[in-house]
Amino acid sequence: MTTVASKADMMRDFVSFIESNDFEKASAMCTDDLTWESSNGTFYGKEGLKRYINWMAETVEDYKITEAGSGIIEQGDKALFEHTMSGVIEGEKVSFLAMCVYEFSGEKISKLRTVFDRLAIAEQASSQWLPKKIVNTVVNQMQKGL
Repeated sequence: MTTVASKADMMRDFVSFIESNDFEKASAMCTDDLTWESSNGTFYGKEGLKRYINWMAETVEDYKITEAGSGIIEQGDKALFEHTMSGVIEGEKVSFLAMCVYEFSGEKISKLRTVFDRLAIAEQASSQWLPKKIVNTVVNQMQKGL
């Protein structure tokens, strides 16, 4: 008798493969027509997945995903994953909250939607004078009156 992994275990494995930049194992968990929508764009199929995983590996050093808050909540063929993402971008440590909705087709991931605050990342990663000033000006305008 074959045991079927829970969606939560599958998601944890998928995240582990992304952290280690193991495209082969990550893509084996996905349908051929996977769609991954994120704050960085939309990526289609396994080639899109490979491009996004490689970009993350090149952009963020010491990339780590850690369950947070509600963790993983499953409902039918969907699951929500609340987590923090952390690493080093351009020499600056960053950590930010993210939410992913996974949709499954059988035992494969067919769709991902990831939401996170890109401005919070820029705020943490901007160390040079001009970029820091620009980001802080935007943040201050957005928070005006709070």
